[in-house]
Amino acid sequence: MNFKPVSLSLLTLTLVATACGTGAKSKLDGHYEDASASSMSAYRDQQVVPAEYAKADGVIVSSELLSSYGREDLVKAIVDAGAKKVWITVNRGSGATVQSPAFSRLRQVLGKDVSKLSIVEQKDSGQVTVWARDWSPLGAITSDNELRLLDFNYYPRRPADDATSRSFAGLTGTPRVSVPVYNEGGNFMNNMRGECMMTTRVTDANADVFKAGDIVLDAEDIKQYYGSFAGCAKTFIFPRMPSEGTGHIDMWGKFLNDDTVIVGQISDETLSYASSSNRSLALRIQEFLDARAADIADLGYKVVRIPMPVPSADLYRSYTNSLLLNGTAIIPQYVSSSGRSYADQSLLKSYEAEVRRVYGSLGYKVVFIPSDGMIATGGAVHCVTMQIPAVL
Repeated sequence: MNFKPVSLSLLTLTLVATACGTGAKSKLDGHYEDASASSMSAYRDQQVVPAEYAKADGVIVSSELLSSYGREDLVKAIVDAGAKKVWITVNRGSGATVQSPAFSRLRQVLGKDVSKLSIVEQKDSGQVTVWARDWSPLGAITSDNELRLLDFNYYPRRPADDATSRSFAGLTGTPRVSVPVYNEGGNFMNNMRGECMMTTRVTDANADVFKAGDIVLDAEDIKQYYGSFAGCAKTFIFPRMPSEGTGHIDMWGKFLNDDTVIVGQISDETLSYASSSNRSLALRIQEFLDARAADIADLGYKVVRIPMPVPSADLYRSYTNSLLLNGTAIIPQYVSSSGRSYADQSLLKSYEAEVRRVYGSLGYKVVFIPSDGMIATGGAVHCVTMQIPAVL
């Protein structure tokens, strides 16, 4: 593996900075509390994060996916796509088991496949949110074909979510690698050549400190960490989408194979459905998406455009927010918003037909999952799932 390493001076700076003002190890909600210069050095250039479309053994989801959104059908689609295990995170002290009443409908949906479920009880108190993509570890594989969990920093005010990597590592006995970079899983896309993409959400998140002990990282620092610990031979950081709250790349772009990236597109027809109050925003996003498609094409990738429904200030429907799992593309479907029709309701079937064609043309079996409730709160299928790569 010939990746650009993080310098020992940067590692040393990080370790010193995290302890500033405390006289002891930093308490960053589960991150870096067990790190040292030697442990970080031991993991440098030792693992690579496989692409989402690589073979996966399982998927992490949150119990909130079921209790708040009723998406047992998504878990069923995950199992049908060949997942050997579905790990469901639950709140600390809940006492939940697979046989708990909260999972009765899921047991009915899965039938004999209920044996594939496993409960992950969080190590810290607080409410587990639904956004498994963002707080789960990134699964990485070593040259000896061993699984490791890359534990990136998450929001300090969400200790239950932030503890998932430790909880999962404890349950599975998998080594956990602390990486002192604030970034959510939804803001990371990569292929099997070690080419990685994210947005300036990552530089925004690391430009200041959340709490005592954090360090400030610039784009080059971030690229070095991803190179040394995630196997990113190249990391491209694009602007974030205007006004959209998460800032994540999965809202508008996605690798479908090593050479092909899909990028959302707001057609002129779609734009015509924007209300007068939303038209300016929709036009800005249309221009943003066209510019990103051109940027990515200039890097040498084949760019395929995929419909993006008309956006509004609080709703950004996306067909790139999908889960690629063992040859199946599990894709958001938008039917209505709280029983009300979307402005571009008449275009939904044509959107879906084109989405099915694009994913299918690249060899994926397509499964749609209704995602209106999830997208209304900021995410869809990709945001609520995290695949764990197969150890072959």
